[in-house]
Amino acid sequence: MTICDSQSETEVPSISQKYQCLVYHGNALFHLGEYTKAEETYKRALLLRKAINNVKGKTPVPSIASNELTSDVEVKFKIYLCLMQSKQYKEAMSVLEGISTRQRTAKVNLALADLYVRSGMDRSAITSYKEVLRECPLALEAINGLLSLGQKGADVHALVISSLPQGISKEWLSQWIRGHSLVTSNDYVNAVKTFRLDTNDCLKDNEYMITSIARALFLDGHYKQSLVAFQKAHAIDPLHLTHMDIYSYLLYKEKKGLELQRLANQLMSATVNAPEPWVAMGYLSLYTKKNVRSVYYAQKAMTIDSLNIEALLMKATAFLELKQINEATNHFHAAIKRAPLRFEAYVGLTECYTGRVREAIALAGRALKTMGPNSRTLWLYGAMIAKDPLALAKAKPYLEKAMKLDPTHLNPVYVMADILKQEKQYDKGVELLRGYLVNQSTSKLHLLLGDFLTVAGDQQEALDQYNKALGIDPTNELARQGIERVENGESGADNTFDVEMEHSVSEADFDGSDVESTWSDELG
Repeated sequence: MTICDSQSETEVPSISQKYQCLVYHGNALFHLGEYTKAEETYKRALLLRKAINNVKGKTPVPSIASNELTSDVEVKFKIYLCLMQSKQYKEAMSVLEGISTRQRTAKVNLALADLYVRSGMDRSAITSYKEVLRECPLALEAINGLLSLGQKGADVHALVISSLPQGISKEWLSQWIRGHSLVTSNDYVNAVKTFRLDTNDCLKDNEYMITSIARALFLDGHYKQSLVAFQKAHAIDPLHLTHMDIYSYLLYKEKKGLELQRLANQLMSATVNAPEPWVAMGYLSLYTKKNVRSVYYAQKAMTIDSLNIEALLMKATAFLELKQINEATNHFHAAIKRAPLRFEAYVGLTECYTGRVREAIALAGRALKTMGPNSRTLWLYGAMIAKDPLALAKAKPYLEKAMKLDPTHLNPVYVMADILKQEKQYDKGVELLRGYLVNQSTSKLHLLLGDFLTVAGDQQEALDQYNKALGIDPTNELARQGIERVENGESGADNTFDVEMEHSVSEADFDGSDVESTWSDELG
């Protein structure tokens, strides 16, 4: 740069040398993190590039051949990268749109497509993604982009296959496109089956394919199966980032603190410039009850990627843990707006509605309508209705349907047990819980059975069940209290389950007619 800025007449660099020198200087500044200064340097380089283009054919052969100079398209892309670092999305889009259509490379079109998606310009994004695939048919990010914007899997598949050169294996790619197409159409069961066809063959140990399976299982509500798949993918590549924010949530949910700590440390060692490591750190903070720090980590992740739904949900959860209900409510609402099929957002928002039963019922009904009748949505709707002791009979059909659809899903079992307890149908409660304990053994199932047996007067077996509950979860304080009640000869009839009722709604006030009319055939 000293030579380029020198006014001395010795060793005066040519205009092309000055241009290339400015580009190199801009690159150095960019890699040092001085993005604003790098942007200005690149802009100076572009002015020189214009001068070079204007004097072509009018001067002797330049010191640097034109084909050896960094193209102005590449320089404009560098300016785009600088603007993205400072979150100037409109300016970044303007820079890329300033490149003529014929000069746009695949990476320029991909960057433009992502910016169009961020701005809600779906039609322009679709056009740009298609241009990417015409040049690079194996650009999986562009394929995913088209599918997420509602393009039919068959149409995307036809575009990709027609652009592939001869001799490339197409079978795995066809399965991959079909699997992701099924995910975007919310057919998670068939998506998992399709992905597993690939993992039986050439992609058996491919972490991207395994995390695709894990994410589909997660979105379908099969958290434990999803966790196993994520663990497998993480074992293959401990520094893999894609969807690891979901993995960190599952570890937090399952109270696997040591695994969560290892994951957070490994992801932070991989990079600090992606949202996933910060989300993992945030869930680790939630696990250790450092909720304020979790809010900070969530904000850090959202600064890197403002559209990251996992960071938004984690931030909402942290506010809920901090008892900042208004903030939590606003963030859960934002999550539902951004990702209306994310069940966790509805559950979190219902937790914000403690004491506001009618609003909770309406929200659960919205989840049922939006996501359709499955074990989770039916459980949530039934559980919210069951918060009103005068509407217990209305809750039962939804819970029974939920249990029928997925016998491994225990949340509706817990709510049904509570209803039977309130109705004093102790024999039915014992029968229900014994039936589920045949195939599943959880601390809570044993705890609830112990409560029923205590009320029914079977003290010895109740004591056995409480001990089993403690054996599975030594921190289960309710089981410890149950043992004390049995030893003190208390019946436990006044003991209630985890249902809070600050306000109730009379059956006359409750109106679930919209949901009931929609799903009456499903429940019949």
